[in-house]
Amino acid sequence: MPANTKYLSSIGAQISKLIAAIFGGYLASAALHIGIAKAVPNDTPVLLTATYSMFLVWCGLMVMVYLIRKAWVSWAILLLITLFGGYLIFSF
Repeated sequence: MPANTKYLSSIGAQISKLIAAIFGGYLASAALHIGIAKAVPNDTPVLLTATYSMFLVWCGLMVMVYLIRKAWVSWAILLLITLFGGYLIFSF
């Protein structure tokens, strides 16, 4: 039995979600971790554990992208996380 077409998204939305999940999630998690490392006085523990925690945050953001129906909302959330990380990077 074929899928109901009202539940399917377009090819453009699928590609946008894929790019948001892979590249946007990685950029957001990297900006967040670097921002936290710049904000705390002793950045060595943050940078040492960033390898593992950044992977977990990236996976969580990839799941978040596919839980949201609209691709532009996913992009907006990832952009806000990246901007917050950028604010932390350049304000400290």
